[in-house]
Amino acid sequence: MPTAVYNQRHGNSLSSHPYHWSDATVCAILERIEYTGCTCNFKTYSKSYKLKKRIPNKPEDMVITENTQEAIVPKKLWDRVQELRQQRHRSIQRAERESMFAGITYCADCGKRMHFATCKSFEGKQDHYRCSSYKDNRGECTCHYIREIVLQDIVLERIRAVTAHVREDAEGFQQEWMQSTRKAQDSSIQQNQKQLTQAKKRLEDIDKLISRLYEDHVLGTLSDDRYQKMIADYEEEQERLKTEITVMEELIDQQREDSDNYDRFAALVEKYVDIPELTTAIVNEFIKKIIVHEADKSSGHRRQTVEIIFNFVGQIEIPILTEPITLEASPKQRKTA
Repeated sequence: MPTAVYNQRHGNSLSSHPYHWSDATVCAILERIEYTGCTCNFKTYSKSYKLKKRIPNKPEDMVITENTQEAIVPKKLWDRVQELRQQRHRSIQRAERESMFAGITYCADCGKRMHFATCKSFEGKQDHYRCSSYKDNRGECTCHYIREIVLQDIVLERIRAVTAHVREDAEGFQQEWMQSTRKAQDSSIQQNQKQLTQAKKRLEDIDKLISRLYEDHVLGTLSDDRYQKMIADYEEEQERLKTEITVMEELIDQQREDSDNYDRFAALVEKYVDIPELTTAIVNEFIKKIIVHEADKSSGHRRQTVEIIFNFVGQIEIPILTEPITLEASPKQRKTA
């Protein structure tokens, strides 16, 4: 604990629990982007030089300089932590049960997160998810009801199936995944590369145009008002192009990191050779998103489709991963493909 270290160094008395980390301290550490090797400036501001109170700045108004020191935490890992912290895996204190999939379960129709419903009178089997837009048929969407115990069985079965498939033929899995992913991304990369080339060419042309404008202004062939207006327009376009170039370069670099994503997923598969039961930690490591469709009762049976998107590999073009799971109600609520 930082406070205990400080007190020890300065000869102060230690608290009764010197090694206890408070929630606020842990949260503050998890949110510090400086651990990724960057420097973050303008975190706070003051409304007036007369006021001593500092006000937290918006993230978009901060200035972040990358690679100013050695990273303690990889940027991708830090981003993943922020993503998990934004997911509201809330505990239902009255029922003393935790929502395992809250924050990553979404409605297939409206796209909003599913609401976890439980209460003290429930025995666990009644805990369920429903679309957060649904309010007793008065909301913007339908219920999309699914019990948590059923969803746990689906996710556990799918994770076991995927990890077994990868271990049986790791090279084949990697090849198929890389081909399916790159097939979709190659076109996007080429298009972004073309736009990047055009933006850089236009930036060079604007530099030449500004030089000509300056010459015409000096020679007196261009009025001051006209010169100032045209210069302002070109400089504004310059700034826009510079931002666009930076964004596209980062996007292209990110699209070319497929092999890193596969290595991360492969390491995850090796880490969990045997999964006897599902835990929140396993869900967070494997699953990025769960999409629940509304149940279809047109055939006289209740059938429901559930899509599972994995971290790092997403949805890939092999049947075991791309085909959504379809549930059909039976006396024992068994799953059928």
